[in-house]
Amino acid sequence: MDQKKISKILISAGAVVTAVGIFLFFIYGTYTASQCQTIYRELAFLFWPALIWLWAIGISYLVAMYHYFRVVLNIGQERSFIPENAYRLSFIALWMSIAGGLWLFGIILPGLVWNVHLGPAWVAMLLAAIASGAMGMLAWALGKLLTRAVQYKEENDLTV
Repeated sequence: MDQKKISKILISAGAVVTAVGIFLFFIYGTYTASQCQTIYRELAFLFWPALIWLWAIGISYLVAMYHYFRVVLNIGQERSFIPENAYRLSFIALWMSIAGGLWLFGIILPGLVWNVHLGPAWVAMLLAAIASGAMGMLAWALGKLLTRAVQYKEENDLTV
């Protein structure tokens, strides 16, 4: 498979993931928060903090996806082994780690500050934190690997 076809597949997959993320974090999340505000009147004061927290996670994922699309576009242009891609992979790692930290923050803070227990939702949030952290570590490792590949490519270009 050539680079352009791989790039098109990766862009399509990324577009689907981005659309689902926008829907979940910004549309469905806002709708669910407003419904919870109506149902659980005693927790209505948490509406805006929870919504801002949810949007912050969504924005961190969107920033990571922006860098993902830039890497994929470079791959499609036959520019896989360039320092910019390694740099962008480190940004993806950073933003995925921020998202993982925000998930953990959302598990710990409500119980400590407001004595609100999340019930079984904390398990899903913990899984999201672990998945975000794992994707961040994977992007970091790929960035380090790509940095070495760029160095080897430059050394090879100098010897030829």
